[in-house]
Amino acid sequence: ADLKGFSSAIFKKLLMDGKNQQFKGFPPGTIPPHVMPAYYQCAMDECARETVLEALQQNKIRPFEDARDKFEFESVSIPPSSKPVKKKKKSKKKAKSGTEAIETSEPEPEPEPQWQVFNSFKDAVLVGDWQPGQSFSFTATNVKAQKM
Repeated sequence: ADLKGFSSAIFKKLLMDGKNQQFKGFPPGTIPPHVMPAYYQCAMDECARETVLEALQQNKIRPFEDARDKFEFESVSIPPSSKPVKKKKKSKKKAKSGTEAIETSEPEPEPEPQWQVFNSFKDAVLVGDWQPGQSFSFTATNVKAQKM
């Protein structure tokens, strides 16, 4: 599933709804910055719940009537931030005598950054800095359903 696009679409809908709310001390249509992490968590949670339901449907499994509300999520993973890495070029240094050049090579490449793993959506947002439009993966438990 395309969790990037889906979480972004859900978040946009939440923002539209949030802008219709009146927050004390803020002008109409303004969502306070301290409330935004809750909107991120809600978008992540809603995206995960809908993704589980879609996976069940694709596998011809029917969830029980109230199963969606009882899903539990753990082991939430988010990808590493995509900061560009600068590459070092090879350089040639002349020896003091000027007759021989010494070639230096670039250092060994750093290992690929690993996905960060958190216990909850809240931790992924607050500690991992997840934002809507960014991919994520999760483990869903307490999914009650039956094969059709």
